[in-house]
Order: sequence, then structure tokens, then C-alpha cells
Amino acid sequence: MTKNRVIYLILIMIGALVCTNHYSFAQCKAKQIMKSCKPNIKPPYKYDSYVVNEFTFDAKAKTVEVQFCAFQGQKYKIVFCSSGFEEPLTMNIYDKSYRVKNNRHKVFDNSQGIDNNFWSFEPTKSGNYYIEYDVPVSSTPGVVKTGCVIMLISYIESAPAPDAK
Repeated sequence: MTKNRVIYLILIMIGALVCTNHYSFAQCKAKQIMKSCKPNIKPPYKYDSYVVNEFTFDAKAKTVEVQFCAFQGQKYKIVFCSSGFEEPLTMNIYDKSYRVKNNRHKVFDNSQGIDNNFWSFEPTKSGNYYIEYDVPVSSTPGVVKTGCVIMLISYIESAPAPDAK
């Protein structure tokens, strides 16, 4: 084997090891969390999809904004489930992005939830909503932790519009 091939193989093995270790230590088991929260979506709502938002709890607090679009003519129920991290995550939903300084209104906050691991939100009208997660510092100084919130999206099927004759 040539020297270049050996170096190339070593780099591939190190890369594979780093990738494997990253996922083996991750706190977010999205499919398990989603399955455990899915029973909170009851008829007339129908499950549609889920979105994973992963967070790092470290020495610096941060705010993460995620956009959600509610389409006209649909009624939604959004269920949020966390991976059970001990840090007290704050979640607020606004009608405009944090970049808009004026006329921004909070339409939901997680104090309206059942507990720190489960929240439910029903948008009142179609449009864009901005979910803001305030991620605190790690509860264990010097230790970086990961966690996630799974957003389950469900809707009510609208009755078809009558045909115009």
C-alpha cells in the first residue's frame, strides 16, 4: 500500500469514529419521543408530520427561532414533546419574527402547557408563526449536554367546498 492510501484510510476511519460517537451520545431519540407523544393527537385531528429541534446546553444561554406555517382552511394542533432534559426550556410562539421590532405579539408560551415536557398549541388563523426556544446554560457547569423538542403537527381535514353550478 502506498503512503497516501494509508493516510487516506486513517482519515476515513477517524471520520467514521467521530460521526459514530456524535450520534451515540446524542440525547434525542426522535422516533421514540414521537411515538410516545403521538397518542396526544386524538380525533378529529390527524397526524401529519414531525420536526426535530436539537439544542446544546453549554456555558452560554441562547435563543433559537423556528418558523411554522399554518395554511388557510386547515385547523392545526401542534404538540411539543421534549427529550426530558432537566434544564427549564422556555418556549414562546409569536406572530412575527424577532427581527420585527414593532407589532410583534406573543400568541403562546409554555406556561400554558401541561408540564415541562409536553405542550399543545392550536393556531387561531393561517399564516407564519415563529417558535422561539430560550435555551438556558447547562445545569451542570462545564458539561455540554444535548436535548431536543419534537414538534408533532396534526390537522383536521376540511370538508370539501360545494361545487359552484
